Amino acid sequence: MTNPDIWNRMRTRAVPRRRVFPAAGLAVVTLAASVSACSGQGGQSGSAASSTPAYSSTTVMVDGNRHTIIAGVDCNNSAAQPSATPAESGDLTTHITVHDDSASISLALSDEKPPSVDGFAISLKAGSGQYQLPYQAPQSVTQVQATKDGKSYTVTGSGQATTPGQSDVRQVTFGIHVTCP
Repeated sequence: MTNPDIWNRMRTRAVPRRRVFPAAGLAVVTLAASVSACSGQGGQSGSAASSTPAYSSTTVMVDGNRHTIIAGVDCNNSAAQPSATPAESGDLTTHITVHDDSASISLALSDEKPPSVDGFAISLKAGSGQYQLPYQAPQSVTQVQATKDGKSYTVTGSGQATTPGQSDVRQVTFGIHVTCP
């Protein structure tokens, strides 16, 4: 009762295929090109600084009070401005800013080896008080020192700050570890 010829035809019968229209493929390519063209990078390589800072872990410590900032780190390079206040050294200055609800950091670092700290500002809430180191230049080359390892900077030193429970400024020690995106 079985006809082998019919059986073979059923097994080898062409399976209906879905048609992919060339226009759909073209739309996907066009969309991908449009999205990359609107990325805000203006045709620059992926390693260039973006308008949205990348999230990173930054550690700040002032007078033994330590805080970790998990927030966007903004790093921008520009030609050094020797006439700026405070003056910038080297050929290129990296300006780094990062902040959250409890701390903020602003650094100006040279491209020298090791990097010079041209200016710095730190604010840190600790307990019921707040440490404020307004933007200032180091008073000597040994007051604030920086090291660089790839895109990571470690800055240590001392500066004039208002401190919790004090009405005038005093010298405080600080340390910062930050990584640029």
